[in-house]
Formats: sequence, structure tokens, C-alpha cells
Amino acid sequence: MKSHYHNPSAVVRVSGPDAYTFLQGQFTNDLNHPPGRAVYGLWLNQKGRVVGDSTVLRLAAAEFLAVSQHTPSETLRRRIEDYIVADEVTVVDETGNWSAVKLWAEGTVEYLQQLAGGPPAVGTFIHHAGRLIFSGRYTAEANHGVLLPRGELDALRAGLSAMGAFTVTDEEAEGARIAAGLPVVPGDIGPDDLPNEGGFEVTAISYTKGCYLGQEVMSRLKNLGRIRRRLHLVRGAGPPPARLTLVYQNAARAGEIRSAARDGDGFVALAMLGLAALVSTAGLAFAPGKAPELQIVRAV
Repeated sequence: MKSHYHNPSAVVRVSGPDAYTFLQGQFTNDLNHPPGRAVYGLWLNQKGRVVGDSTVLRLAAAEFLAVSQHTPSETLRRRIEDYIVADEVTVVDETGNWSAVKLWAEGTVEYLQQLAGGPPAVGTFIHHAGRLIFSGRYTAEANHGVLLPRGELDALRAGLSAMGAFTVTDEEAEGARIAAGLPVVPGDIGPDDLPNEGGFEVTAISYTKGCYLGQEVMSRLKNLGRIRRRLHLVRGAGPPPARLTLVYQNAARAGEIRSAARDGDGFVALAMLGLAALVSTAGLAFAPGKAPELQIVRAV
């Protein structure tokens, strides 16, 4: 079993009589589920650009917890609060109260069985002894996140160590995420980007739930089916390039690196590439006119 310890970027509690109707009109995915469900989605602006992401846990009929791995808590809280008008909604930033661990690989199911009676079913979460367990977006294989009160982290770490868990570094965890083609917000997809440019249209967007902020743009993209850019998984030799490093195909600028991490003797990266003239089999370089230095693996 592999484990990676981190502090969540945002844990925001939203409650009150109007919490469900308010959030349903703001979040890109459908929250019309009973308590116990965990739904991943995005927070957009009026132009359909990506402000943040989160997994929303429905704790009760009128109580929700929005948990994000990378979107800053201030960004998420402000995005939610800015659209409260006459709604009876209370928003509380609880980020500082929580720690988190990502779990994946062989042994995870056995550990969760011991910890909480088993892993949660897809799209649900388990609330056990003050801990919240739900499916994550960390690697290509099945994985789970455990959110727990910050003061209990040492005890959890000791339990995982006793089960033989291997602790991975930040860079190793980042490499597993990138290799799986899983973009994060705002590092890979942010306020200048559309969800479809990061492949979020499959997992994070509902086209049937009705109106929400940015929904008209999403419907138009679905009907037209065209975007000008797309995030791609790429691989290269040598050290990982810095974020926003430009990449070229022949003499033309093709796009930029959004995130990168070591992978053996080379690196894996997510690059935002223009689609108009892109030849996916031709490779990329870090300077115009140079021989290919990066292989384009696939669009995410």
C-alpha cells in the first residue's frame, strides 16, 4: 500500500435551509443525491472558465463539505460567497482543522476494511469516527482519500506503518497523478481555461441537471464539439521543465507545460497544446526548429 500525507487546500462547510438549492445552482455536477454521496465537479465563472474544483460530500440534507486538493481555500470560499444573495446559507472555512492522506495500491482495501469496515462504494463516502473516506483522483489505479482531524494524523500514520504502508514523496505522488493524466485546478486548468480543455467534460460536468453558473457555455461547447486547445500527457528525457515552459513543433509555438515531475531517468508532464496545426506523432521541442525532445502520449 502506498500513502501520501498532505494538508488539503480547502475544506469548506456549506449549510443552511437553502444550501442544496444554492450549491446546485453553482456547482457543475449534480448534487441531487441523498446524504452519503461524494460528487466531484468544478466551480466556474460566468464565462465558463475554471475557478476551482472540489469533491462535495453531502453530510445531511442541508449540509455539505467541499474538499479540494489544490484549489486554495480563499479562492473556493470567495467563489461560493460571492453568489449568495438572499439565500439562507452559512459558509465556514474549516481547512485548518483537517489533515489528509491518499491511499492506493495493494493493501488499501484491507486497511480500509480494518479502519472502517471497507472502502466506500464509487460515488459515496464513509463517515467513521470523525474521519471521511472517499474515492480520490490521485492515480490511474483505484485510490482513496482519508480526511481526518489534524490532531489524529500521528495515530493514523502509526496504523498505516503497522500495515506496511510505503510513504511516497510529494514528487512521487505528483508523478503518479501526471502519468495518469489527471489535471489539477488551478495548476493545470485555471481561470483562463475551459473545462473541456482539461478533459473534465466526462467526469465533472452534468449536462442534465439544469442551470448553474457557466452552464450556457458548457451546453454550447457540447453542441458545437470544438475547442482550440487541449491538455496532453507528454514524456521527455532529463530533468522536469518548469511550469509554463514553452514547447514548439517545428518552427511554431505549440503550447506550454502546465505541470511536470520526474519519471525514472526522464519526466512526465501535462502540456496545454493548440490543436489547429498539432501533429500528435511528430513530438515537441523546447525551442523552435529543434529536433523533437518530447513525445506526445495522448490527450487527457
